[in-house]
Amino acid sequence: MEQVITPTAGKDNPIQMTDIVYSKEKSLFTLLAIISGIVWAALIIGTLGMALLYVLMFFIIYLFSHSAFISYLKGTAVEINAEQFPELHKQYLACCDRLEMKEPPRAYLLAADGMLNALATRFLGRNYIVLFSSIVDALESDKDALNFYIGHELGHIRRNHIGKAPFLVFATWLPLVGAAYSRACEYTCDLHGLRCCNSLRSATNAVAVLAAGVEQWKRMNVDQYIRQARESSGFWMSLHELNGSYPWLTKRMARVDAKAQGTEYTPPSRSAWAFVFSLFMPRMGTAGGGLIIFAAIIGVAAAVALPAYKQYQEKMSAATSYEAPAATEATPAAMTVPDATLAIASIDQQHQALTPITDILVGYYQTNQAWPTELDALKLTDEQIATFNLYTDGIVGFVGGEALGDYQGYEVYLSPQVDEQSNITWVCSSSDIPDEYLPIDCQG
Repeated sequence: MEQVITPTAGKDNPIQMTDIVYSKEKSLFTLLAIISGIVWAALIIGTLGMALLYVLMFFIIYLFSHSAFISYLKGTAVEINAEQFPELHKQYLACCDRLEMKEPPRAYLLAADGMLNALATRFLGRNYIVLFSSIVDALESDKDALNFYIGHELGHIRRNHIGKAPFLVFATWLPLVGAAYSRACEYTCDLHGLRCCNSLRSATNAVAVLAAGVEQWKRMNVDQYIRQARESSGFWMSLHELNGSYPWLTKRMARVDAKAQGTEYTPPSRSAWAFVFSLFMPRMGTAGGGLIIFAAIIGVAAAVALPAYKQYQEKMSAATSYEAPAATEATPAAMTVPDATLAIASIDQQHQALTPITDILVGYYQTNQAWPTELDALKLTDEQIATFNLYTDGIVGFVGGEALGDYQGYEVYLSPQVDEQSNITWVCSSSDIPDEYLPIDCQG
């Protein structure tokens, strides 16, 4: 049976449990949690709870999209257990024990087209660890180094980085602090990985694989690679690290090396100008994460805008409605029903008579890329002005004549519709006059 090195407690342990959380993670989380809490409270209160409907919608989208990956994992990858890869399973349980995790997540081995990595994920309250087969193969000669990857992914679960993410969604995109928190989480998980290793050499070998690949890591000079971190102080390297979710690998190696030896790593100072530029660069994380955040922002904006738009419609309706004159001795309360043919002809004639007006409005829009708000801007004669009413967004209204009988005085509206090529068509409608007294193109 092949020999498998498993983590054991004792003096050879390169790091203790009290040292496995990066110093800045907790303070950065507290800052982002306060900001996110304020934003969530403002959204829920400001939208009278409507924002929660969008939260539900995005949860359903997440449910269906992430379930595809979990289904693929269970249907394709190989679960690591006592019957399947028993030695690797024993090594995995030893890591969980060293990190004091009483309920080990389900673990899988997955062929991932040569990718050298591992991942942790969560779905419907259950945690999962995935080891890519390439990293397992690459560390065949140093199985203890594989404990670093196992411990790193267990760190994400143990620190609940995945569970906290939805609550922090509105703060993690903030410049500087959002990316800083993500990098702090990675440093914390590296310390978890170091805790699972039996020696510093194994931990640095694990990082070396990410840097040099499946075979070349065996010939890599670790001390020289750590000294390479000095180059990260320039503007460009500083800028891209400040806006990145992961620290430079050279720095990760340096921190692991220093922590295992009981010292604190002092990284090179970053460019001051990189901090200035980074203030204007929101962190969007990975492409998928950025799209989710963007969609969330759009959803919340819609939740805020819908009530305002409804109020706008109510105001417009009140502004354009016409109250018929009250019945008097000279105006009988019961009036004759209009002749439909005469009513339609009358409205059609008024409609056609407004063609010069709508042409002028089209010319104004094409010149100014906006509709006029005052009649003075159109330079019309008093006679022309008397034939219509101008409303917002270029809407024109004209009042029905005597031929409409008891519907005279109500308005017919011409609303401009602009397509993607800036072509303008006019839509005729009326909210008060029945369709039987309107031309076909004005009927609702």
